[in-house]
Amino acid sequence: MIKYSSSSRFLNFDAVMASLMLIVISIGIFTSVESIWIKVITIIFLVVVLIFIILYLRKKVFTIKFLEAVISVDYIYLDKSIQILYNELIAVEFISVHKSPDRNRIKFMKDDKVESLRFLSIAQSDSYIEFVKWLKSKNEKIELTVFPSDHIMNHKIQEVYGFKYR
Repeated sequence: MIKYSSSSRFLNFDAVMASLMLIVISIGIFTSVESIWIKVITIIFLVVVLIFIILYLRKKVFTIKFLEAVISVDYIYLDKSIQILYNELIAVEFISVHKSPDRNRIKFMKDDKVESLRFLSIAQSDSYIEFVKWLKSKNEKIELTVFPSDHIMNHKIQEVYGFKYR
């Protein structure tokens, strides 16, 4: 049963915007220059950068599901899925940046290596506190972090776990 879920699909929007900006810049260069070699180089550069954006996006977009026993990460554009045990979870970060949706980052151990995943926030306000309590019930050693430190979420977590919750 899925308790909580989220995804990193916000990267799709970022990739589309970056691609559109590159296309507009390339069109501007292409139409303003008369040299055929510069036009060819512009087209080749555009195609190569777009391919790199697509390859990067394929590796980074996933859905994450917090199940009762494990955390399931399914990559949307790849035929890949990983399972993270709650005792492998090291840290959970809440990141709030102005004019951007809130995000979470989890850090976990896989094959003696610390890895991290960033995705849209699981929940907001008191629902996030319930999520944190639920995670802490699965693994007491999880380190909680809020960025920026003066965010209201930091104060809400302090109300539950005290000043030294990290």
